[in-house]
This record gives sequence, C-alpha cells and structure tokens, in this order.
Amino acid sequence: MARLRRVLALLALCAGASLIGCGGSGAAAAEPDSESDDDWGDEVPETAGTEYTGSAIETLGITGPDTPWADMSEEDREFYMIGKVLPIMHELFARHDAQRYDGFSCETCHGNNMREVHFEMPVATIFRLPEPGSPGWSAMEATQGEAVRFMRDEVTPTMGTLLGMDDYTCFHCHTRR
Repeated sequence: MARLRRVLALLALCAGASLIGCGGSGAAAAEPDSESDDDWGDEVPETAGTEYTGSAIETLGITGPDTPWADMSEEDREFYMIGKVLPIMHELFARHDAQRYDGFSCETCHGNNMREVHFEMPVATIFRLPEPGSPGWSAMEATQGEAVRFMRDEVTPTMGTLLGMDDYTCFHCHTRR
C-alpha cells in the first residue's frame, strides 16, 4: 500500500511538472488580428475561383479523367469540373485575355441558369455560332479572327482532352444559329 502511494505521488508530481512546463513562462502566443490572418489555408477569398498562385495547367496537367465522362456520376462530374476543368480553363482564358476573363467561373460557360438546366451543354446563353463553312462563319472569322483561333486552337482541344472526348467541337458548348 505504501508503495502504491509512492507511485501515485510520483505520477502526480510528473503530471504537475508537465502541466507547469506546458504553461511555460514565455510570452503567450499571439492571437491573429482577424480570422483572415491565420495561416491554415482554409479561408475562402472574396474572389474564390478567380485567383491562382500557380499554374493549374502545370500542376494538374491537361489529361482526361480517370473514369470516362459518360460513366461518371453527377457528383463525380461536378468535382472533376470544379477541381480540374475550371482551374485549367480559367488559366487558359486568362492567358488569352486576363482583363476580360478575370471573373471566369462556371457561369462563363454554363450560363447564369446552369442549375436550372442541370449544367446541360450546349447552352443558348453564350455566343451562338453559324455553321462552319457558311458565309456567317466566314464573316465571324473575318471580324473575330483572334477569338476564333483561340477557341479552335486552344479551348476546343483542351476541353476535348479534359473530358476524354476525341470528337469535341465548338457545338459541345455553343448552340447553332
């Protein structure tokens, strides 16, 4: 019994010493001035989805999904679009015209009514295109050549690759006139 008391007393001393040591006599840790001053990385900036500190293209790579698009659940598609397609396409559009596409978001391609139409593509809320080879197409190329080349040479093949679709065309996003 005496031995048990000594062991318990020793444990109490050790526990007390460790509590005193944890409290320390040094300066208390400074509290952040506001919630935005912490460095946890979990705060969401007011411009979430529009500011990137690195290259999404370099980090994520322009590759197709592990699971074919047609086989993905709605939730998997949403996470893939938000986690890979959106940052890559935002970067691509920002490289083309940073000022014009500063607010690039889901709505840029899917339209303001994206939830009501269940993110169906193509959407009638973005620029409608004439038939390729038509006089309207030629006029569009003549007046908006830079935009046509950007969409043809960068946007369309990138989206096709990201979605794993070999036959991806302008009309996956744009409706016809």
